[in-house]
Amino acid sequence: VNQSFERRQLARLVQQTEQSLSYLTSATFHFRYIEDVDGLAGGLARLCPQPERAVLGLHELMINAVEHGNLGITYAEKSQWLLVNGLAEEVQRRRRLPENQDKRVEVRFERRPEALEFTVQDQGAGFDWRPYLDFDPERLFDPNGRGIAIAKQQSFDALEYLGNGNTVRATVALTQKGFL
Repeated sequence: VNQSFERRQLARLVQQTEQSLSYLTSATFHFRYIEDVDGLAGGLARLCPQPERAVLGLHELMINAVEHGNLGITYAEKSQWLLVNGLAEEVQRRRRLPENQDKRVEVRFERRPEALEFTVQDQGAGFDWRPYLDFDPERLFDPNGRGIAIAKQQSFDALEYLGNGNTVRATVALTQKGFL
């Protein structure tokens, strides 16, 4: 009887904790490794009205920040490593390089009355994001290169790159006004 009561109490505590996330107005997270992305993307997606819609986009943007941003893996290099099943090893090798050991990705969350904003910023040199905003038939059979377009079209109501391309802001509308 005592264990049953404790389990119900713990279940209520979890539910209350999840409800308390709706009061979160801003937060900043830092991470370094791809292994950190799943949990963080899942947790941040739970802040959204449709978590299952947001999680994939958040995941893609954070993976890109590590692989392409902080570790400097180019589109062509990622394609090659994926084709020989060597991407994970290359990521491990590059993250051990002295110039990459202290690099982090920062994810900022802001709750506004009309929308939730997620800003992902890496410490890389940036890139030209324009070719990746939409699906390109030229890259249709490439093993990579669709994450940004997927995020833009399926996960967020707005997606914009800032500055040199090492910062992206993704917006999830809380109201229909002003968003597609």
